[in-house]
Amino acid sequence: MTKDTLDDLFAAARAAAPEPPASLSERVLADALAHQADVAAPVRSQMQRPAVGGIWAWLRAGFGGGGALAGMVAATLAGFYIGFAAPVEPAFLGAALGLEITEIDMMPGLEALLEEAP
Repeated sequence: MTKDTLDDLFAAARAAAPEPPASLSERVLADALAHQADVAAPVRSQMQRPAVGGIWAWLRAGFGGGGALAGMVAATLAGFYIGFAAPVEPAFLGAALGLEITEIDMMPGLEALLEEAP
């Protein structure tokens, strides 16, 4: 098979594009219209305010239960503690454990950026 015969076959296939039957098009359009009616209907929110219990019951329902809410509160409090409390110096911690710890300056100050290149 040569390139010319292959091009002729592709040209013939493009010229004779098959048309779907009219009944198929009608069924597809009818099905689409039926599904559009379902989608257009308003959907109520899944999370509704509990009837009893106030804000805590609402939060508990929003986070997925009391355990999840307790975990979020614990993580929040731990984050506040870590953020506000001064962490222990690595050298002090190393001396207490009997280890030698060297410190590396991972965030140099502005002076390192302003130094002139040699």
